[in-house]
Amino acid sequence: MKLSRSLFTRSVAAVAALTMIVAACGDDKADSTASAATEGVKIEGVWARKSPAMATAGAAYMQITAAEDDALISASTSSDIAGMVQIHEVVPVESTETTMGDMSMSEDSMAGSMDSGSMDSGSMDSGSMEMGEMTMREVESIALPAGETVSLQPGGYHVMLLDLPAPLELGQTFTLELTFEKAGTVPVEVTVAEDAP
Repeated sequence: MKLSRSLFTRSVAAVAALTMIVAACGDDKADSTASAATEGVKIEGVWARKSPAMATAGAAYMQITAAEDDALISASTSSDIAGMVQIHEVVPVESTETTMGDMSMSEDSMAGSMDSGSMDSGSMDSGSMEMGEMTMREVESIALPAGETVSLQPGGYHVMLLDLPAPLELGQTFTLELTFEKAGTVPVEVTVAEDAP
């Protein structure tokens, strides 16, 4: 009986020691990510739409929830996935002359750009809207009211990937770095898919 109790005590001590070792070897990054998600921003459902052939632009989408009032102020990538990354929104066209960033485009030249695949194919689906009704423009930031989920989605806000060296392919992954006014820079992995996860 005494031997059995001694064996039991040693087994419990061994399990406790093993648990502490595993916890100590855990990934600190995972812990800080969980903390950032709780105290700063939570980013979910990150994806990018597959590009049509010969496309030179694409878009990434996600849902962002900030713990306190914040703003998404920029996006970038350190990979060679895109030559330039901007934050865009889709808006109604107010006249036949539309300003897009620093470029001014007429409806005719915009239609040519959309045909060549340089516009956001997700938000400019020719089957869902007539040409010239909607356009995209770069925005300086996206407001993130505390506790509210803000969706970056086709037809609305999105992260625009410009000067793609190759079209985005299904299953491809890449990292975007999102910079927030208060929460700082948060890296997110983007997966290319047909539709939102």
